[in-house]
Amino acid sequence: MKWVEIISLRCAGNIETRFIDELLKGVDESDAATDMSKHLVEIKIYHHSVVETDLSIHIYWKSKPGSQNKSPLGLRFSSALKPLGLLNHSIWVETAALEFPLTG
Repeated sequence: MKWVEIISLRCAGNIETRFIDELLKGVDESDAATDMSKHLVEIKIYHHSVVETDLSIHIYWKSKPGSQNKSPLGLRFSSALKPLGLLNHSIWVETAALEFPLTG
């Protein structure tokens, strides 16, 4: 089952890219030794197209049904980002997908 953990942040000021780089740098070292590493698919960072102070981290997972919870990795990101502004941390489970190009 595919699912995504989304951490969205709205800051009062600009977010330093160096801070995000440091946050991501520790991922492979601290989490590779855990069982979680075999379920982690990828991590993507997005910024809002207009609002420069909005950031969204998407952590993509693939695991058995019933194991979709906020991960230690996601909780660590949330904890580090929370002092910077308004934070939302949620889990989304894939229910349907359509891949392109469409084949008939």
